[in-house]
Amino acid sequence: MFSKVFDDFPESKLMVGHMGEGLPYVLWRLDSRWAWHNHHGIELARNKPSDYIRHNLYITTSGVCDVPPLLWRLLALGSDHILFAADYPFEDLRTATAFLRSAPISDGDRAKIAHGNAERLLRL
Repeated sequence: MFSKVFDDFPESKLMVGHMGEGLPYVLWRLDSRWAWHNHHGIELARNKPSDYIRHNLYITTSGVCDVPPLLWRLLALGSDHILFAADYPFEDLRTATAFLRSAPISDGDRAKIAHGNAERLLRL
């Protein structure tokens, strides 16, 4: 993001597992450091890192079957950027599917996460 790769390739997509690792938690911090460097003579990417993350990053649920992280990711990234995954063989597919079925999210968001986003992004 800081190196301008998404400025050069604005429609590129990056998929990260495990609920996006720590990236959705540090959006504010990334933007803060970007702003500081931009005001101190270092030329960085055109947009804030959070803009690139919200546009170019897609995350999967792989390996995280827990409601609070899912809800935080929905708030941080929106349902259009989350895809279902189970992290097999490290996590159980039944556990992962039961988690998504019972998560306290709208049916529309559930459908996007379960299959809609993968169909759109991966042209399935």
